[in-house]
Amino acid sequence: MSGGSFTLYQPTVDIGVPIYTDFTSPHPLLIKTGLRYDGLMIDNEKNIGGSAFHTLTIPFVLNYSLNRKTDLSLLGGVMVSSDFKRDIGSGDIFYTAGARIGFRPRNTLRYGVTLVYFRNYSGQYLLPVPDIEWAIDRRWSLTAVLPARASLKYKVDKTQSLGITNSFTGGTWLLHSAGGKQYLQLQQVSAGLLYECTLAKRWKLNLIAGHTLLQRLETFDLDQKISLDGFGKLGERVHNVSYRPNSFTFQGSVSFAF
Repeated sequence: MSGGSFTLYQPTVDIGVPIYTDFTSPHPLLIKTGLRYDGLMIDNEKNIGGSAFHTLTIPFVLNYSLNRKTDLSLLGGVMVSSDFKRDIGSGDIFYTAGARIGFRPRNTLRYGVTLVYFRNYSGQYLLPVPDIEWAIDRRWSLTAVLPARASLKYKVDKTQSLGITNSFTGGTWLLHSAGGKQYLQLQQVSAGLLYECTLAKRWKLNLIAGHTLLQRLETFDLDQKISLDGFGKLGERVHNVSYRPNSFTFQGSVSFAF
């Protein structure tokens, strides 16, 4: 966080494994699952009552091609998110479900929209999530999954790209404190510069340096949540602890495609 008050670390490990593929039929089918870990580590903070939070997610994706230019995807996930200081109950297991329709009018352009339902400690949500992947020309490309991320990239050579990007990230975690159960919520909107490099045939390096435009790290009692039709009431919740200064951010990742 700014001012040197404390630092946030957010490690992530994401493994996706195809469990069934059929690309030989007129309607190719892919079924994939995996395991994702997201952590939130807080260094040198005294008021929240915890410094290590963990999220485990088992995702599921089924992609079915209706024809050469249209595909349908079903998405789901099971998630547990907590400081894991005590046992997890059935009420601490959350589910996500969604359906996406995608279009590919030409080889250089793909777009679609996903209607997704998810629930966490802050409430229930039903959101449309549009996405696009567009090779504008030989050098420039645009990729976006809104509101999660949008990136405009310039291909320097066969292995390297530079660009600008903005993103929205966040999460909620069960917090066991001396006053009872609460939840911790992080919301970040950031923008910055990105660098991508293909290290080998299947390895890729991604670096992002930027600054947050909005950042909130807050705790709430468990009854401070919104209903499915109450998205506009998020700002009416009463927090217990709140940090809202902006800060510099740095992100680095290495990926391997099977």
